[in-house]
Amino acid sequence: MVHTTERKIALLDLDAFFAAVEVKKDPALKNVPFAVGGGGERGVVATCNYIARQFGVRSAMSGYQAKRLCPNLIFVKPDMPSYKTMSKQVLNIISRYTPIIEPASIDEFYLDLSNVRLHHGSATLIMEAIRAELRALGISGSAGISNQKMVAKIASDENKPDGQCVIPPHQVLSFIARLPLGRIPGIGPKSKERLAHAGFYTGADIQGIDVTKLQQVIGESSGFVLHQRCHGIDLRPVNTNRIRKQISVEDTFPRDINQRREGEHILTNQLLPALRKRLPSTHWQDTRIRTQTVKLRFSDFQQTTVSRAANKVSPSLFYQLLEEAWLRKGERSVRLIGVGVTLPDPNENRQLELDLD
Repeated sequence: MVHTTERKIALLDLDAFFAAVEVKKDPALKNVPFAVGGGGERGVVATCNYIARQFGVRSAMSGYQAKRLCPNLIFVKPDMPSYKTMSKQVLNIISRYTPIIEPASIDEFYLDLSNVRLHHGSATLIMEAIRAELRALGISGSAGISNQKMVAKIASDENKPDGQCVIPPHQVLSFIARLPLGRIPGIGPKSKERLAHAGFYTGADIQGIDVTKLQQVIGESSGFVLHQRCHGIDLRPVNTNRIRKQISVEDTFPRDINQRREGEHILTNQLLPALRKRLPSTHWQDTRIRTQTVKLRFSDFQQTTVSRAANKVSPSLFYQLLEEAWLRKGERSVRLIGVGVTLPDPNENRQLELDLD
């Protein structure tokens, strides 16, 4: 086994992936601002090209708001089959360099390059070669390289698009020290707010305190993991047998809703039947899980989630979670409801995962 200080872990992140595939299909889109998603009153931006981003357009933004920021914005309907096909082509390319690959999503891949002898074993040269092949394919990717997954992921954002960043082992602690805590994967707005209230803003702030103090702020498990990560400890391997961890469905409505009974009707007639079709077992009680979750997105595009630990799926629990989430909407209306379950991970005891929100 390679010692953690000697590991070479890379995260390859395909740049504006859906948009890049659309340009490959239609080169006329290359020099115009466009977004993949819906541009109507209820539409949402899935992603956009870098020209559109210069106008402030971002993923998860409403199509209406995106159009206000960029009046000439073109909307392209998502084409998932094409994106999946391209993702497989990328996987075929990187598989020629290393067999130890963990697809984190359709456009993100962890690579363990520790024992690769190509390009004299240089992770920097290997990732440059991979990125050159991607450019020949008509897309681009950015890479982060370090001795661990967390830092590699953060570093992949440092030189976007079509760049890479190397954080060698002796620079990991100083790199983390400079980071705002919001850049640590797993720290969302709520956790960031709790940490800021306690006076913690950067990795250096966490490096300078005892773990017990941090645990008092965000809990025993999350405090321990965050303390470890900010001290440069991330032992997770690149997992070639990554299993599906979540199953979820959601629906954005033709119009916002205000009454909980409307949400319950949608839960009964649309979301729960769709979720059951995606579960590995036909009966609710036959599927072992870790948690059940309900998500609401409000009219101001803020969202909230409520989760409960559970061993087996309970349809009635979704209604309880919906009721609790509904109390958080205040005067806002609801534009989206989602439901989902988290599946057990057989490697869970070996992995440190932040789950702060």
